[in-house]
Amino acid sequence: MKTPEDASPHQERIAVISDGTCETAENYVRAILALFNRSHAEIHRFPSVRLDSELLRSLDKLQPPFLIAYTFATEKLRKLIWTELKARGLFGFDILYPAIPLFADFLRSQPHEKHGMLHSTQAVNYFERMEAVEFTVKHDDGLRMNDLFEAQIILTGVSRTSKTPTSMYLAHKGYRVANVPFVPGVQPPDSLWKAHEAGIAVVLLTIDAGALEKIRRSRFHRLGTAPNHSDTYVDFQIIIEELEAAHQMARRHSWPIIDVTNKAVEETASEILLLVDAKKR
Repeated sequence: MKTPEDASPHQERIAVISDGTCETAENYVRAILALFNRSHAEIHRFPSVRLDSELLRSLDKLQPPFLIAYTFATEKLRKLIWTELKARGLFGFDILYPAIPLFADFLRSQPHEKHGMLHSTQAVNYFERMEAVEFTVKHDDGLRMNDLFEAQIILTGVSRTSKTPTSMYLAHKGYRVANVPFVPGVQPPDSLWKAHEAGIAVVLLTIDAGALEKIRRSRFHRLGTAPNHSDTYVDFQIIIEELEAAHQMARRHSWPIIDVTNKAVEETASEILLLVDAKKR
């Protein structure tokens, strides 16, 4: 895991600081980043910051330029971080404070200054989400296909269509997701058809052929190798045929198809959940 000191000075650098788990602040930040198509920006977390000294040590690790999103229950810490951000030349904002006075007026009450209260409302679901993550990791990229019927969502598609990152995003939302790669010429496991017949949502992720070719070629470069003429993995015509074969399979079984071209993972996940909700109804 990278530390704030490892971050490149030329990339977007964001830190979330909280007296709780940082989950609320991070989810808020990621929702905004999705609007700018920056869903993969690095976010550095500083959870359980509850003392003045802990806050100062956290800020000492952040050299400009950095954007700081923070949430604290106590007014003392909110005032301290505001003062320190100005003194250090850091950009920052309190994700909760703008709404607190409005709610206080409307509810005719004052908020409780108790550390980590936001996370306590989610504690009931914590273990469910962790179980979903564990399930999804164990069923990534064609693993453990014998028990697909335990999944809530099954994603399929050709290589490099964001199946794994989308699966993990959904898992952190509490959904058990299995990822079954579509390989032309290779028959999918029987358990996939059985899961579909049992009513489990199966979704095909697809992408523009030109975009997929660029992604696959970029992967070669990242690995330090160059594709040759025999590499069908990056052959544009073969890619078109792969995608069409996947589309035909999805249409044959009436599976929804979601195009992930130029979409953030969050957008794709939102579309999937809309389909799942509609299927339930």
